[in-house]
Amino acid sequence: MRKAPELAEARPELIAWGGDASADLLCWDASDEDPGRWPVLVYNRDDGLWRRYDCGMVQFLVRVLRGGFDECPLGDLSLWGRESAVFLNRDEEERMWEAGLDPWTGEPDPYAGMFGP
Repeated sequence: MRKAPELAEARPELIAWGGDASADLLCWDASDEDPGRWPVLVYNRDDGLWRRYDCGMVQFLVRVLRGGFDECPLGDLSLWGRESAVFLNRDEEERMWEAGLDPWTGEPDPYAGMFGP
């Protein structure tokens, strides 16, 4: 496992909690007994390195959405600096597609009905 220099001697206990469209892996380092102190570790497949972010999952995601790191920690830039995000479960996403709406924008889907029922 290649690590950024500051993690060279670290032996984290990883719990994966997320991934992105570029196959990066987002984890907690669960080495501390207190879950409130688990930092985020990201394996960025672009450079093949693990990096540590001394914040929790929510703060990490907020900082990605707000562009609050010196550079995007993820290979997928689709969330970087967007300010806000939407969570849709599968049923709601399908319902919106079927209604002819793009679930991520709420706008009419210009391709609605072109590829089947």
